[in-house]
Amino acid sequence: MVAELTQSDYPARWWETLSDGRIECRLCPRFCKLNEGQRGFCFVRQRIGDRMVLTTYGRSSGFCVDPIEKKPLNHFLPGTSVLSFGTAGCNLGCRFCQNWDISKAREWDKLADAASPEQIALAAQRLGCRSVAFTYNDPVIFAEYAIDVAQACRERDQNRRGDRRLRHR
Repeated sequence: MVAELTQSDYPARWWETLSDGRIECRLCPRFCKLNEGQRGFCFVRQRIGDRMVLTTYGRSSGFCVDPIEKKPLNHFLPGTSVLSFGTAGCNLGCRFCQNWDISKAREWDKLADAASPEQIALAAQRLGCRSVAFTYNDPVIFAEYAIDVAQACRERDQNRRGDRRLRHR
């Protein structure tokens, strides 16, 4: 049975309430000003009640194992694999975007994979990936999720290194 995909209501950071009652997103330079129920230009940050939420937290548009050489930071860890993922939505409006079907998605079916930050870190380790890339859209729009994923990856790496040090004593 396939579970019904619902949007996240993860509390967003980086917003403030304006004197006129709207909420202004302070995450990117667009400074979207939202009334109840409205979404920002990125489509993934939404005002619900008196707060802003990240609707895509824990949902990815897909995962892929790539060679690090495909990434802008290809000179870090050359010859290794990277676990790449992104979410739906984007705060950019690039006319040449090769990922427009994901980055401008408005359907929840583009968010095919559910994964907690810890699950992503574990998947990267199990797949032999030395790094994780936030890609397919501008990761600033899912900053809360990206930060949590980075922290989970760091913790897993520190635990792995600690385990290895213990075994070599």
